[in-house]
Amino acid sequence: MRVNPTYISIGSNRSSSCAAITENGLLAFGSGKLLSLWDTESNENQGIWKTLPGHQGKITTVKLLLEEEKFISGDTNGEIIIWSKKTRSSEKKNDNDEEWKLERKWIAHEKSSISALGVSPNGIILSGGSDSTIKIWNIEQNKKENDQPQEIQSIDLKGKLPLDIELSYLPESKALILAVGATDKKIRIYTLSPNNEFIHLLSLEGHEDWVRCLSFTSYPSLTDSSKKDLFLASGSQDNYIRLWRISPLAEQSPQEKEKQVEKDDKQKEGLDLLDEFERRLNGEGSGQISTKAHVMAVQDGNKSLRYNITLEALLVGHESGLTNVHWSPPSASTSSSSESPLLLSTAADNSLIIWVPSTLSSPSSTDGIWVPEHRFGAIGGRGLSFYGAIWGKDGNSVMAGGWNGGWERWVKSSSNPTDDGEEEEEEDTWIVKNGTNGHYGDVQSIAWDPKGDYLISVGSDQTSRIHAESSIPSTSSGSTSKSRWAEIARPQIHGYDMTDISWISPLRFVSSADEKVARVFDAPEGFVESLRTLGVSENSKNQEGQRPKGATVPPLGLSNRALQKAPAVTDKIEKEGMNEAIISISHTLTSLPTEEELATSTLWPEIEKIYGHGYELVCVSTSFDGTLIATSSKSTNLEHSGIRIYSSENNFESFGNVLKGHSLTVTRIQFSPLNNDLILSCSRDRSWRLFKLDPQQNTYQSFVDFEKAHSRMILDCCFANDSNDLFVTSSRDKTVKIWIPINSEKTEWKSSEIIRFNDATTSVDLINSNSNSNQGYLLAVGTELGQISIYQLNQDEHSEIHSKELITLDQSISHVGPVNRLAWRNRNGKLQLASCSDDRSVRIFDVEL
Repeated sequence: MRVNPTYISIGSNRSSSCAAITENGLLAFGSGKLLSLWDTESNENQGIWKTLPGHQGKITTVKLLLEEEKFISGDTNGEIIIWSKKTRSSEKKNDNDEEWKLERKWIAHEKSSISALGVSPNGIILSGGSDSTIKIWNIEQNKKENDQPQEIQSIDLKGKLPLDIELSYLPESKALILAVGATDKKIRIYTLSPNNEFIHLLSLEGHEDWVRCLSFTSYPSLTDSSKKDLFLASGSQDNYIRLWRISPLAEQSPQEKEKQVEKDDKQKEGLDLLDEFERRLNGEGSGQISTKAHVMAVQDGNKSLRYNITLEALLVGHESGLTNVHWSPPSASTSSSSESPLLLSTAADNSLIIWVPSTLSSPSSTDGIWVPEHRFGAIGGRGLSFYGAIWGKDGNSVMAGGWNGGWERWVKSSSNPTDDGEEEEEEDTWIVKNGTNGHYGDVQSIAWDPKGDYLISVGSDQTSRIHAESSIPSTSSGSTSKSRWAEIARPQIHGYDMTDISWISPLRFVSSADEKVARVFDAPEGFVESLRTLGVSENSKNQEGQRPKGATVPPLGLSNRALQKAPAVTDKIEKEGMNEAIISISHTLTSLPTEEELATSTLWPEIEKIYGHGYELVCVSTSFDGTLIATSSKSTNLEHSGIRIYSSENNFESFGNVLKGHSLTVTRIQFSPLNNDLILSCSRDRSWRLFKLDPQQNTYQSFVDFEKAHSRMILDCCFANDSNDLFVTSSRDKTVKIWIPINSEKTEWKSSEIIRFNDATTSVDLINSNSNSNQGYLLAVGTELGQISIYQLNQDEHSEIHSKELITLDQSISHVGPVNRLAWRNRNGKLQLASCSDDRSVRIFDVEL
């Protein structure tokens, strides 16, 4: 058996400086405890192609080791990991042909979180922790995987938390400069002493809130165009960016030094008056612009050098705290600046800005004014913040991770053709492109639609997402069609953490959440048409033109109302105080949707709420013909552990009696696959039960119960996909049991096979591996530690079940958290297994027998 991952959907962490990119465009970013890799220059743009397990805590920061092109990441447990690549073949074409692996890991800050990482050009690694210390590590010592590197030095910040660390060489030297942004509003500047220890020289003041992000770059000198100064960009929660110029000072003679002292004394009184005026003008301590120049002396070998640090510019444009600043790579240039690097910044106002200097007649000199040349992101839009601020390869694209876990990307198009076919030089234009998407919370459940065309997932990030394999023509390869998995819709953006999902029909689903009602959603017109235009399916073509145009969410409300027509410009939009209705017009997609499109124009109208339970819902299930819906809620007693049945054909009214019997929360419900005769349920009370349909009474009756079927709570159960005579249960007691009936009436059942595991089993799913035979089944089992195993089940002449392990997925392609749900599909003879986990990821595997 061969199992190959074909799709990974996972959201990025909400952390500054939690992404890094190589020169070839391979982006690595933190996704929960995983480091996700996305080849941004891939022609197929297949999204995330690999996740690297190894961290035990959530990743907080990621940096790139420039000299060796390795990634380094830190997490909330104080652990640091270095990731390196091993080329699979000498004919490497791109980063996807490389095998990335964990090279080294160690605990850098005991019982503290890694808040910042710094990497010097010569390979020194610095780590900042929530214990208010910065540690310098020599990674050349003890180079084994789990050996602790040598700690060279520890810097105590005396209660202040380091938020970012940047290092660079000072201009015209090999002397290192270290800048530290912290929670005391200052930028600390350090240099190396003769005995190779970092010493604090000075602190740059001016910011009025935490300094969250820093970035160094070389920059044309003001005095000599052939020389370079050093620029430091600092971003703060005070909404401002400050640019600091570090330039070398010429050696002065004793006479010049004496004159300079006299000049400084004369200027000091005037500068003090100016500073006092600024303080009074802006209010005490409100971000004054100081003209003070800081002078520092450093040693570069035997040479003693002096440098001047001055505030070059104050960039005002963001309306909320900065999350990242990054200078463009040396190869990037624009029409407005051919030599000077550009600055990319992101902030909590959901904006991303490219800043450029305004130039004078001489290209190498500037007037110190920086302007926002390009602004990206939805101003006042649905998102709450951008993180990342990453330049793509050669500066031809920019990317940022969003609050909702997705990465947005813009690609530069620098010329436009004129009518006569020639290219006309114009201002650079940036075109939004599809990025990557994923849940930014635990993924609780997944379900294939009844025809197996697409997959829906729900998570504790309060969203539902539809994933499908699209086969639209690839823009990079002309008219050829290349299939690619991607998120194509986000039908529900909820106000509660979602718990389960089930399809009523291919265009209607019901979902449950941490609330007492289940909600039913119906597809809008745009989604139905997009299934065809994206090459997903032709099954719903007859439904086109018969559905609402979109959905509208009222102010302070959670119900997506149907929108029968798009509002005209003159229409009044419902408002209430400072809130207003969210209008989502469902468009027909001709290309894979961007993160902004998913968040704003793919909502589904809500057509029904289903009431009945007294506590928050845990699971929801539908019959295989979609006529019945079963729900269960949280419970600690017999009264609230009942299963409620509703009829989707009878206006979602209750169907029959409440199904009693369980004494604790019911964790999974499933209808029998061949008809609606049986309902299987399992519970935290360690029992499973079967309920049978009574056609005369039009209700379900208790049929079979098996108390203490496992020694601990049962977490999942499932029927075989083509049989009412075989089902499986998985439990916290680290076993999976296969159950078969003892008699033809199915009034008694027994455990025919027990499969034992090393960890608690959290999910199971069963499919007939051969449509021409009922003898062979494939059983997928997920565990609490993220392991997925596949077993072959065969029935002998005595109807006993025998299991055989076929494969256990390698951790490098599997999950690192509890597997919450597994779902098989057989599409035209091709087997695929979908899985979801607390590690935030949704994965789809191709399974070949």
